[in-house]
Amino acid sequence: MSEHPHSETLEGFLLNHLPARGAKATVAHLLSGCDRCRQDLSPLATAMFRPGAGPEPQLSAEEDAAYDHSISAAFAKALETERSLGAEREVAAARSEEIVRSLERTEVLSLPEGAITWGLCESLLEKSRALRHSDRAGMLRMADLARLAADRLDPEVYGAERRTDMQARAWAELANAYRITDDFAQAEAAMAYALELRALGTGEPLLYARIADLDASLLCDQRRFKEAFRMLDLAYAIHRRYSDSHEVGRVVILKGLYTGYAGKPEEGLQLLVRGLSMIDRGRDAKLVFHTLHNILLFRVELGEYQRAQRQLQRMRVLYAAHAGWLDLVKLHRLEAEIAAGLGDLVTAEATFQQIREDLNDAGLGYQAALVSLDLAGVWMRQSRTPEVRGLVSEMLTSFRVIGVEREALSALHLLHDALERDQATLEVLRLVGGILRRLQNEPVTRAGLDAL
Repeated sequence: MSEHPHSETLEGFLLNHLPARGAKATVAHLLSGCDRCRQDLSPLATAMFRPGAGPEPQLSAEEDAAYDHSISAAFAKALETERSLGAEREVAAARSEEIVRSLERTEVLSLPEGAITWGLCESLLEKSRALRHSDRAGMLRMADLARLAADRLDPEVYGAERRTDMQARAWAELANAYRITDDFAQAEAAMAYALELRALGTGEPLLYARIADLDASLLCDQRRFKEAFRMLDLAYAIHRRYSDSHEVGRVVILKGLYTGYAGKPEEGLQLLVRGLSMIDRGRDAKLVFHTLHNILLFRVELGEYQRAQRQLQRMRVLYAAHAGWLDLVKLHRLEAEIAAGLGDLVTAEATFQQIREDLNDAGLGYQAALVSLDLAGVWMRQSRTPEVRGLVSEMLTSFRVIGVEREALSALHLLHDALERDQATLEVLRLVGGILRRLQNEPVTRAGLDAL
């Protein structure tokens, strides 16, 4: 690209809307070291991926008045209905266990006659959420069963509007399960239907807050941060009125997480700390753990390596209690980044090498390639350029095998070409790494905090 790209082209690049050829040409131009275009790119990136620079979004006067009008009556009615569901929930818990066991023998999602109750819907939704970190396919199956049950609830028994509430809840949870299994088209369609159903129900505020919470996670995965923050502001306002400080703090934590992923780790860190001070730490130990983990992530991103190292040492007992296999991989990656940041390149190299092996053994080739770039950064700081060239060539081969997006291959080709011309720098390496992580949409999937 001999000429400077227009602002519309830079915007399309940031939003991933350019065709492969245009994306490759834009990346090549940026990697060539064009200061003018990098400066032009900066405000665009801030506007798109760093929302919140302006005034904090608030609910409109119309939205605020709508909450005050009739919600109190709807909320009171919901509480009255809750009192009648206790016995039904006890029966539903045992019934859902029977259904889960039957699903182990068949791939067909079905529910036995006479099994459709409110309590069954709740039980299936709880089981779905319990599987979100250990069995994503199972989470989706349970959410789909809950949706099926909700759609078949008897309106004569529960009331038409109450049934619609449960349908909205089940469809929103199904959308979240689709999101977690990376089916964004299905997730978006299910969430749109959940929002339609929510408007036809009783107007229960906490249901609206939950759906807004889940929708924010989907919007963040799609890098639609401004809309995601809007939904979190909605959930925040509702919890301020109808919940306790724990729920309010949880929403603040989510906003901090998404703020960091939107490109403002310092502001995100402040929100995480604020939210942590608001929640009941004895009520949800995993929430505390994941919040502290993300505080650690942002400290590393900000280059606060000494503070991060001290925090990591204090958190080891929490990792032992709460971390799954992937959490431990993330921990080791943080250890390596901290070691590199503190100048211990030998430890950093050995740790990155081990992580690459573990991820490749687990069939996570793309994630292993991203760690390879971390390793390349260590080698580049040691002036081991021939080894970096070999590593990038190996990554290109790996990317072709696993069939990544053409834009990812283009970015890696450009890094390879820069190495061949002895023009690669740590800045170029970080730029390519950022492109690859954005193409993979990595930030949210590594958080462990989405849709708590």
